[in-house]
Amino acid sequence: MARDHSTRRQLLTATGAATTVALAGCIGSLTGGSGGGSNEIKYLSDRGDSRQVIDDIISEFEDQSDYTVDVTYTSKGTSTDEQLQRMRAAGNPPDIVFDTSADAYRYQRDGKAAQVSDVVQGTGLPDPVNVDGESYFVPTMVEPLMGWYRNDLYDGNPTTWETWQTEAQRLTEEEDINGYVVQSGQTNNADTMVTQTLWQNDVNIYDGPADDIQVTIDDDENRQAAVETYEWLQTMSQYAPNGSGWEWGDAIAALQQENAAAAMSVGGLPILTIQANRPDLVEKLSPTAFPVPDGKAQDKWWAYMEGHVVWNDGDATDGAREFVDFFSDSDRFMDFILSAPLFQFPPTREGLDSDAVQNNETIQAHPEVIDLVRNNWDAFTTVLATGRDGAPNIVAADAYGQQLFGQSADQLLVGGRSPAETVDWVASELRGLQG
Repeated sequence: MARDHSTRRQLLTATGAATTVALAGCIGSLTGGSGGGSNEIKYLSDRGDSRQVIDDIISEFEDQSDYTVDVTYTSKGTSTDEQLQRMRAAGNPPDIVFDTSADAYRYQRDGKAAQVSDVVQGTGLPDPVNVDGESYFVPTMVEPLMGWYRNDLYDGNPTTWETWQTEAQRLTEEEDINGYVVQSGQTNNADTMVTQTLWQNDVNIYDGPADDIQVTIDDDENRQAAVETYEWLQTMSQYAPNGSGWEWGDAIAALQQENAAAAMSVGGLPILTIQANRPDLVEKLSPTAFPVPDGKAQDKWWAYMEGHVVWNDGDATDGAREFVDFFSDSDRFMDFILSAPLFQFPPTREGLDSDAVQNNETIQAHPEVIDLVRNNWDAFTTVLATGRDGAPNIVAADAYGQQLFGQSADQLLVGGRSPAETVDWVASELRGLQG
């Protein structure tokens, strides 16, 4: 992700728990690219928690290949973006970056991504970054957003906006604990929460094909629904701690420290973290989908899609393609996925239903999580796939990169804008990204 501020990668390092996951351009062809002359593949990854499995896959690859793989794991507190910029500044760019589909599309737009069509197409893998028939991203996992609530305090899963509001107010006033967490500010946690909450109220933020994305959040019915959404967030903030500037780890800490009875996060990350610090609290937490207004359904569910991007200005582009292909086919691939069960899931339904997932001890201990994932699999989508009919949306990718929707919540809750003024603000900011 080519940006200078905090990124989604901070979810991989911010929690501090031992089990927490460690957080149309000039494109080369399959036989070409600017980097084919080196036998050393430079690989940048933030998955230091999975180091053993990744190193084993690398060893297997090197045993049957003419290439070697030099992997750089980002250190705690350092984002992938920071390390990537350092490597580029030193004239030593990586051949492979582990990143999100939205970032891969941005790299492709900037002429930095090499096509990996032979690795993706015809394999059953999703193909979220397909431009003019060529693929630029190899998915390895999905990480769906998911909420967690105190089942010993809430009277069942509230599910709807109306019930969440009533229950959060009751807990705040009667149980001496904040009922909910409302994140705001220029963080990925806040950005995903606000975006998903808008989706829950059927707000179509964008429309149009990939080459002509339009901002529609303030059009007609969308505007009214968006205003209602910000009104609900404003109300819920009365029953929440001050979440301005909060990242994933902050919201999880609020649950762990019993400062809040519910928070929206990503997958089972709260469980993996709290289990290491407050195992007594784990059984009191239950997963939930984001709240929906009464009478509405769960139609669109944000799920991060992460995987491999091959860069076309490294020194071993062809070897990089070989490695990412080998990685996805490796016998250890499911071991890689299950190095953080509940948090990350396979990129295909077949993988989700595999024996490896079903028999995983951690997943078996939390069957309600896998049920939630399985039952909503068809609703999972990425912020990238928000153009018309799921077309790749560069405006959405850039808005996510700048966390504009998280900022919009700060405009509302800290800056004093009304819900209507907040909709106008974010619409203006989004149009500024249209170029």
